[in-house]
Amino acid sequence: MKGKITAVLFILVFLLVVAVVFTFLTGLDRRREAEANQPVSTDVLVTENTPAPTPEVLTPSTSVPFEAPAQSTVVTPAPAAPAVESTPEAAVIETPVPVEIPAEVSGNAPDMGALLGSGSFSSNTGAAINIRADWEARVSGANEISVRVSVILNSYSIYVNGLPGSVNIGLNGQYVSLDSPAISYDSNTALLTTELASQSFTVQLPQGSSRDLDLQAEWHWGGTYGGVDIPVIECGGSFTVTR
Repeated sequence: MKGKITAVLFILVFLLVVAVVFTFLTGLDRRREAEANQPVSTDVLVTENTPAPTPEVLTPSTSVPFEAPAQSTVVTPAPAAPAVESTPEAAVIETPVPVEIPAEVSGNAPDMGALLGSGSFSSNTGAAINIRADWEARVSGANEISVRVSVILNSYSIYVNGLPGSVNIGLNGQYVSLDSPAISYDSNTALLTTELASQSFTVQLPQGSSRDLDLQAEWHWGGTYGGVDIPVIECGGSFTVTR
């Protein structure tokens, strides 16, 4: 029974295919006859030359190597770009680095004139006449001090003329000879104190250092006092100045 149904279906499919092929061939013959019977037009159709549309050139997103055309082409140079005027850079002024000046170059010191010390040395002639050398040290520069020495006469009655170059003062190798004034004093009860001469000396002494100084003072009087012959009265000694 199943074989019969299959045979019937096959026959139906075959007939359907034959019908379709026949219908297609019949339609094709009719189209050819219609084209053959269509009259040929003898009219001349004049049309204007319409330029072909310019195809749109799509630029690829990535660069493609350019191939030069075979025919020669005239390349029009691109206009030169205007010269860009360079703006001059602002001048840079370098601020000089401050140089610390050594203390010894400067003539001034923060403690200018400050008193560093003072003292005195006295003679001992054994008579009622002696001299005294007073010293005073002060700051006079960044690396130096000034030592002022005054020679003082202590006596009672005395009469003496001015004596040129009679006072000698020496301080650490520096020496001076000064004049002493004329003196006229008459008293056996009151002690006379008068300055014979004075001198300032400059000594090198940097900040934070100390120095030993040697002082010597002489008065070449050449007289007699209380029956004692005294040609020279002298005094002196060493002292230390700390800065």
